[in-house]
Amino acid sequence: MSTIRQYLVFLTGHRIAANAPVEEVGSLSKIGAAIAFASFLAALQFGIAGWFLAADLSIALQILMALTFAMIGAAIVLVLDRNFIFLADTRYETDKKLTYVYLGIRIFLITVIGSLSSQFTMPLFLKSELAIHAQDMKDGRYTEAKARYQEKYELTDKAATLTNIEQRSSQLRKELQDLTPGLIRQRNASNQCAQDYRRKTSTTFAPDLDENEIIHLYAKDKRICEQLEETYRQNYRSFAGPREAELTAMGEAMPQALAAVEGAKKDIAANLAKTSQIDEAYINVASADVLSSLITHSPGVFFKYALITLLQLCLELMPILLKLQAGQSALGHRAALAAHQNKTRVLAEINRSVSRRMDSEAELQLAQHERALVMKDQQAELQERELSITKERIVHDIANQKLRQELDELKRQNSMYGRLQNQVNYSYTHVADQFMNKVVTPTVAAAGGAFNGVFTKPSNANGVNTEANSARVFNFDPNAQGQFKAAS
Repeated sequence: MSTIRQYLVFLTGHRIAANAPVEEVGSLSKIGAAIAFASFLAALQFGIAGWFLAADLSIALQILMALTFAMIGAAIVLVLDRNFIFLADTRYETDKKLTYVYLGIRIFLITVIGSLSSQFTMPLFLKSELAIHAQDMKDGRYTEAKARYQEKYELTDKAATLTNIEQRSSQLRKELQDLTPGLIRQRNASNQCAQDYRRKTSTTFAPDLDENEIIHLYAKDKRICEQLEETYRQNYRSFAGPREAELTAMGEAMPQALAAVEGAKKDIAANLAKTSQIDEAYINVASADVLSSLITHSPGVFFKYALITLLQLCLELMPILLKLQAGQSALGHRAALAAHQNKTRVLAEINRSVSRRMDSEAELQLAQHERALVMKDQQAELQERELSITKERIVHDIANQKLRQELDELKRQNSMYGRLQNQVNYSYTHVADQFMNKVVTPTVAAAGGAFNGVFTKPSNANGVNTEANSARVFNFDPNAQGQFKAAS
């Protein structure tokens, strides 16, 4: 097998040895040749694009840009087609849905890339049409820019203002030159009156009248002439004064209006120069706007553009179309079978791992369940023990309560017995005291009076020493807080 065929097969993603039989290769070499042709076509398109993009640079940089773009375009097509062909050839499944998905993606990418690169390749086929349309677009953009800048700087309004000022000034000068008929009649009447007055004063002559007398003779005519002249002057000032003031204002406003018009014209000219420079630099046969506008407005150009784009699409889709026609190769079948076996083995390992994991999870759940049961038994025993302790505590509390009740009852009974005993003792003591005071003491006193009468005070014969002989009572009640009463 030749080295060229090895390289062509390598473009499809497969690697073969030099001594590989031709039957294993099949149509892979033809598909590799189609990929090489598509890569060359993409390199040509991208190279032209780089050439046009570097048109303003030097020739060396322009060639470098074209080569760089050519390598980028060839690499893009080579990577896309090589990966797609290899994936389509090494698939084990018989379902072609994924292949058609890849085909749709590839068509989309080719269309997008072709649309971007067509604006550089189309000038080779539509050079005259694009040049004419580019000039038309420049003229149209210049006209639109001129109208836009005139509106922006208000040139029309400023020019109209200047024109109005000039027209009004001319009108005022004409009105000042051409007086009204009334003023003309008043001026003529004043002039005629002055002429008549001068004629009368100059023609009147008498030997007995001097010059002053003659003037005095025609003083009335002079006053009439002066009145006519004053009336004329007042009416003339009323007529010419406002117009002269307005004419003066117009003369002052005219330089400002003229300067505004000239400034707007300069600004418009500067902006139009910038716009024209940009249009001349960027509106050319390689501009996307020119191509889009030409296709939109010219059916013939659109038909030609569609045929060239369809041809380009078919040429770039040739590797995929050949792959769909040739089917799967022997190399691809072996690679797909090996991939399927590897996938099956991996899936089996995954299934065994999943099975072991599920068994371990089941054992873990069983252990957790048993542990939960043991913990529940322990909790039950603990609850029973707590219940028994609580029961014993309650019984003990009940017994203590009964003992406290009995003790309280005994204390109450003892308290009642003590009060009763105290009452009895108090009554007995009181009776004894009365008996001693009333019976025994007087008797003893009467019996011993004969022996120690001298020692006995009369005042104490019938008296009672309260402190010495009074009965003392002690309280033996335990609730009396340490106070005891007893009869003595």
